[in-house]
Amino acid sequence: MSELGPAQGRRERLERLRGGRFDLLVLGGGVTGAGIARDAALRGLSVALVDKQDLASGTSSASSKLIHGGLRYLEQYELGLVMEGTRERATLMKLAPHLARPLPFVFPVYRSSRVGMLKIAAGMWAYDLLALFRNYKRHQMLSRSRTERAEPGLLSEGLKGSALYYDCMTDDARLALETALDAERHGAIVTTYVEAVDLLRDQTGKTTGLMVRDVIGERGEPGEPFEVGARMTAVAAGPWTDDLLGERVGRKLLRPTKGSHIVVDRERLPIDHAIVLTGPTDGRVMFAIPWGRRTIVGTTDTDEVESPDGIEASAADVDYLLETANAFFPKFRGQRSDVISTWSGLRPLMADSESESASDVSREHEILDIDPGLLAIAGGKLTTYRLMAEQVVDKALAKLGGGVKSEPCRTEELPLPGAHDLHALADLGKAAEKLARERGLEADLARHLIRTYGLRAGEVLDVGSAHGLGAERLVPDLPYVAAELAYAVVAEMALRLDDVLRRRMLLFLQDREQGLGVAERAAEVAGSLLGWGPERQRAEVERYARRVEASRRFRAAPSATPQGMTTRA
Repeated sequence: MSELGPAQGRRERLERLRGGRFDLLVLGGGVTGAGIARDAALRGLSVALVDKQDLASGTSSASSKLIHGGLRYLEQYELGLVMEGTRERATLMKLAPHLARPLPFVFPVYRSSRVGMLKIAAGMWAYDLLALFRNYKRHQMLSRSRTERAEPGLLSEGLKGSALYYDCMTDDARLALETALDAERHGAIVTTYVEAVDLLRDQTGKTTGLMVRDVIGERGEPGEPFEVGARMTAVAAGPWTDDLLGERVGRKLLRPTKGSHIVVDRERLPIDHAIVLTGPTDGRVMFAIPWGRRTIVGTTDTDEVESPDGIEASAADVDYLLETANAFFPKFRGQRSDVISTWSGLRPLMADSESESASDVSREHEILDIDPGLLAIAGGKLTTYRLMAEQVVDKALAKLGGGVKSEPCRTEELPLPGAHDLHALADLGKAAEKLARERGLEADLARHLIRTYGLRAGEVLDVGSAHGLGAERLVPDLPYVAAELAYAVVAEMALRLDDVLRRRMLLFLQDREQGLGVAERAAEVAGSLLGWGPERQRAEVERYARRVEASRRFRAAPSATPQGMTTRA
């Protein structure tokens, strides 16, 4: 944690960027860009990372919150992708156990299902085999009666049985954040709200860095553009890649697909396992996922031509997800009014003219060698971000040649910051009990802090205490505490109100009021640390309220069942 205050710390980062020349300049603060910066810094390169928004503000905070091998990719014979995914899942469980927690899944099979029990069983054995039997637990095949006992709310008509298997749950934005924090800890300069205006090139056309500008400045207004030089620039811009590089590569790189999710109260849709759902008519795979006091249903998978900026769930997206949930959970009878929040993002999938369905587009990634000073990565998925980053850094080093001394990749062995003592975090339950005992916390608050911050949980409370904030709840039915407001700004690079309430904490997604009841207090805390006056605080609250309102637009739209969708009988 920097000894400088958050405002001074950002000024220092900008000064170090201005006119600097780095071995590697990373454009994009999603999980892949953060992974590249961390890997390169650990290998001894001088590294800078910039993003025009917050860390993980795009796709990396809009996933289904899962770390998984990709069971459904077996059917598409993408065995290499499954092996990569299961291997990287095991690595994350080892190096960030607070952020990659085992989650049991139930895959129900019905008489009308496209795939029967025998084929599901074969697929489960293949999934275990490709993981080299390193899954948290091996799968089990459950009879109809055992399935009904495990999930009594699940549709029983036509049920033949199910498969029980394990993947992992994560906080996707926090995974990117901890990766970026560790990059900084090892010497990288990570600066958010710095927009790339243009690529810099020399007379031969080689990329030599970026022209950038501070988007928010000290008064919330953009600054003047300035140069950041680099021997190598790596673009990890997710769904913005075509906007940045389309002209340079002469072809469309991506086929972005939109994934939307809804959040409902767990009392309305109570489940103890993640449930694999299939669209009643289109057959695409999605999930209902237990999420503390809430339940997630998602995701959609549709082609999207809109800009990645401001993507929100449409009324059709919400109705489709509700209809699917209603088909599998007859007692739910969910309506739009049951939806607490939504989120949407664009998957930056590689363009593939051979795939007619958005769901069939490969999740493979590609590293593009654009010119002697410019690389880009496109495609891929959250689970394999560490491996993707390693491959980009390997490629960058190969292009740089012998002019840069570097060390071997260490990201497969070095824990993320919240897990710096793996022995102390080996049992999350015991770690939470210890924190509760030492700090006098309620059990659910201690569990939340350990699962969110790992072994940094005590530091959260210490920083909060230093700023007059304790472990009082911010919302009655959720475990978020006041100390987190200060910690987000002091130690986690939050610069705007939605950075705090949407990505450092998840009140935007989990709170019934989506954080609106907390917004003014949060703005006061952030403002006191970042030097905001009353006018800037009001502007941040108003901006946050507009973001919430945008996510709720589906409520006012006319009801319309997506074409081809019907409820399951």
